[in-house]
Amino acid sequence: MHQRRFMIVVALLALTLTLLPTTPTRSAPLAAPLSSVFGINSHIASRYPIYESLATPADVVANIGVGWVREDFQFARIQPSRDKFDWGWHDRMIDLMSARGIQVIGLLNAPTPSWASGQPGNTFYPPDPQTFANFASAVVTRYRGRISYWQVWNEPDNAHYWQPQPNIPAYAELLKATYRAIKAADPNAQVLAASVVSPQPAGDFLRQLHAQGAWNSFDIISVHPYTEPAGPEEGQINVAGIGSIQGVAANYGSKPIWATEFGWSAGPSDRTGGRALIDAQTQANYLVRGSVLLQAAGAERIFWYNLKDSGSQTNLYGLVSYGNGLSDFGGNAQKPAILAYQVMLQQLAGTGQPSLIDLSTPVVMLDFEAASTWRRGGESDGTFTQTSEQVHSGQSSARLTYNFTRPQNDYVSFIPSSPINLPANTSKLGIWLYGDGSGHALKVLLRDSQGEVLQYRIAPLGSPGWQFVSTPLSGLVEPGNVITNGQNRRLDLPASLTAIIIDDDPDSTTGSGTIYIDNMTAMTGPETYAVRYPKGNSVVDVIWAPSVSQVVLPTQSNQIQRVRAWGETSNEASSNGRYTFSVGPDPVYIHHTPAALVQPTPNPVPPPAPGPDARCFPETGQCISGRIREYWEQNGGLPVFGYPTSPQRAERIEGKEYQVQWFERNRLELHPENARPYDVLLGRLGDDRLVQQGRNWQNFPKSNQQQGCRYFPETGHNVCGAILKAWRANGLELDGRRGKTESENLALFGLPLSDVQVEVIEGREYQVQWFERARFELHPENQAPYDVLLGLLGNEVLGR
Repeated sequence: MHQRRFMIVVALLALTLTLLPTTPTRSAPLAAPLSSVFGINSHIASRYPIYESLATPADVVANIGVGWVREDFQFARIQPSRDKFDWGWHDRMIDLMSARGIQVIGLLNAPTPSWASGQPGNTFYPPDPQTFANFASAVVTRYRGRISYWQVWNEPDNAHYWQPQPNIPAYAELLKATYRAIKAADPNAQVLAASVVSPQPAGDFLRQLHAQGAWNSFDIISVHPYTEPAGPEEGQINVAGIGSIQGVAANYGSKPIWATEFGWSAGPSDRTGGRALIDAQTQANYLVRGSVLLQAAGAERIFWYNLKDSGSQTNLYGLVSYGNGLSDFGGNAQKPAILAYQVMLQQLAGTGQPSLIDLSTPVVMLDFEAASTWRRGGESDGTFTQTSEQVHSGQSSARLTYNFTRPQNDYVSFIPSSPINLPANTSKLGIWLYGDGSGHALKVLLRDSQGEVLQYRIAPLGSPGWQFVSTPLSGLVEPGNVITNGQNRRLDLPASLTAIIIDDDPDSTTGSGTIYIDNMTAMTGPETYAVRYPKGNSVVDVIWAPSVSQVVLPTQSNQIQRVRAWGETSNEASSNGRYTFSVGPDPVYIHHTPAALVQPTPNPVPPPAPGPDARCFPETGQCISGRIREYWEQNGGLPVFGYPTSPQRAERIEGKEYQVQWFERNRLELHPENARPYDVLLGRLGDDRLVQQGRNWQNFPKSNQQQGCRYFPETGHNVCGAILKAWRANGLELDGRRGKTESENLALFGLPLSDVQVEVIEGREYQVQWFERARFELHPENQAPYDVLLGLLGNEVLGR
């Protein structure tokens, strides 16, 4: 749908490229990179055929805005004979990149010259480790001060790149020797181990490097998180591609993780079995979606593979098509991905470390608080018990152990006493996981409405520490994940959970371990994805959905800037703290000031029917009854609490389940274990709302005692004037006497958390003062007593 607009922008980009000088000087970079995180596998020195016009591909790289390139330093090309070095192409390439402010990773790699391998011709047979180390020393010495990052070989687990067959112990010896040589030539250089596809075989490769004593012979872990033929979400490029490796590394000593290759072919590829699965526009979408997911997962550098296709038929991973040959970088050869990459870097310039957020409605299906019975299937040894050893929330979680004894496929399954139903409209299934760093897979079995049992990988078992992991449930599962009654390989709702599984990965692994899980959560509503980038006091949200869906984004901004994948920008209005818009596979960038996201709720049950004493409010369609109605009416009613915005329902508060009801300005909690009037307690929504906003009230300016004010030394703040009058006029009824005591004022509002300060509310500036349970707002445009109003904190905390 964007093809016409895309061609116009590409034409403009191509015109821009034709106007760039072809002989840049070091003192005048063509383009400052907009990000130091993202890069491209450029291969200019090793693949571009015309020395005199090397500036042409360098200009394309510079105009995208990346901060890095990964370039081959091939043994056979640089040192074709024992006593001869050819530096020309690499000197020129480095000059071009330096002039544009772009850093280089030097990939020290084969082909190996015949004089070093003993094989005829240039091959991927490895040389003697010391011979390769001598080559590396010469390269690093020449470019010391210009290149600071060096990678030792590429994918030695692949028989094509380490001939005649992979030999990890042999690679470990080459790595050790080369690491020593690089550090001797340049003590400030950083060394990357060879890249391997993650999560496997990268996880096993790293374990073998450690076993060979090579863990201290590199500074940075390098992985290739390819998910093809799956997309970035279905392939879990974040939790599998990066999270699994973080878990393995935590066992031996954590190191930075760089994704030095990832990508999808816009046409047939070796990874798809020669099938064409996606087109060029989908490739562009995957580039952005994969990039932000990788960064949110913790990858410190991210390199797309690659700059240009090396042919016209298969493996079309490039940002530039083959076109009229390897030297064709003109506008007609450039794919949509090159513009999508450029727009992404422009939109994310100046942002901080991102995080994955979820705009779906989360429903906790299983919190592991109540005692339940799980039986082990008839496979490997394992146990499933309730525990308080490690808990994400509440008082308990589930402790799962496993013991894999065979060097072949092992797994252990745990089956609940009865199936656990997924809520309606579930699009993703997630869980809080405390891993053991093994890299094994946590999976679930789901039975759908057609009786089909399908298997889904939730996540690899990452490093110790609580992490929320999830998997989408839409789309087709692989044939191997159809367990019984194969129908359409698709989850047809309604569905239920029938087992939780720990599966060994790789199958050859033996050993035992322990993990913990908590709060299995169904994400209901459309399947959407969002990665949030902080930028000063605002954020840039990158949002997309596999199919066109409507998204509701909580926001504090009245005006939203929305930038589409191809750069079209619009300013749009929000309404009542919510920005509603449609999004599909093309990511969009939303610039705004965020509000609180929807918090998980327990598995919904039908609300009880209003009792005979119910008081209902057509304004919100909710009713209050029983003790909550009595409390609401006795302690201020509408001005203090506002209208009810939810039914009375069970929610977990500080680890325990209570009956609660939400109101515009607060939350009432029933605590039957307490005597009246303390059987109803108020939420600390003033403090909660500040926490949501990322504001620490203890950092607010303090004040000294002032005449005519009530000073609270507990928090260091004064309450004065109209706010003091309103504070003293209201309170909870604790003693049954007329009037309000200070104890009753405190019981309702709590201590002040700030002095009076100016803040923007719904687009206007007001003087406000924060309390533990309320926010007082001065509205001089209103007649007394409505010149002092309470903020709608209940609505704000829930993102309404």
